Amino acid sequence: MPAAINKQGNQPHPAPPQIQGTTDNSNNSSVQETSPSVAITGAFPKSDLTDSIAIDSVNEAQTIRAEQQTDKGTLLMISGGREERGHLIVSSTLGQEGDQTFQSNYSIVFRQANKDKVLVGLPAYLFIRPTYRKLSFEKLRFKEADVYMLTPQYQTGHGVEGYIFAVDRHTGDAFSLGVVKKGLFSKTLLYSEAEPLPSPGKDGLVVHPPVGAGTPEEDAKELLYKLDWSKKQLVAE
Repeated sequence: MPAAINKQGNQPHPAPPQIQGTTDNSNNSSVQETSPSVAITGAFPKSDLTDSIAIDSVNEAQTIRAEQQTDKGTLLMISGGREERGHLIVSSTLGQEGDQTFQSNYSIVFRQANKDKVLVGLPAYLFIRPTYRKLSFEKLRFKEADVYMLTPQYQTGHGVEGYIFAVDRHTGDAFSLGVVKKGLFSKTLLYSEAEPLPSPGKDGLVVHPPVGAGTPEEDAKELLYKLDWSKKQLVAE
């Protein structure tokens, strides 16, 4: 179940230029705001949530939506070009009425010495948060590397998806981690929004899977993911 809406599939998007980024655009001249009587038309492809969102402003300046300092550099989630900010006008499984919405061609980058390495591109990515507050990455320390997880979409009514990144303590290199479960590859880690966050255990990463009505008992048990450093993957046992 996707935790956020991306209706452009695998269509390529140009990577954003090197970004300095801002964290608060309330006083930025590039932010387009309208009176409540004038609706802003979205520029991104329509999704199942389009009719449930009122766009409040459009920002053309690149903005930092998530940030995490590491010993080797900084992880950032940054908008690329146009960002539409709005709010939900009705409640749904993805959020409550009044929750804030964000949509842009986002990138997750690793910044070292003012140079950005793009780790993941998220074209036309839409996510919902209770507030405008900047997000942080969850740190999941492994023996081989420091691992970080970012979950932009905070609820779905079932399970949420986290993007996983590793930073090598020796080389300082950063990269995204794939997730393998039952032989199937994914770019995100699916976990229950009702259980504790994934956390490092003695033998790997302990993850509580999403559980709903009719979930088989064997699929409701906590999972243990091992870090396969050579393949840059988390693999469920």
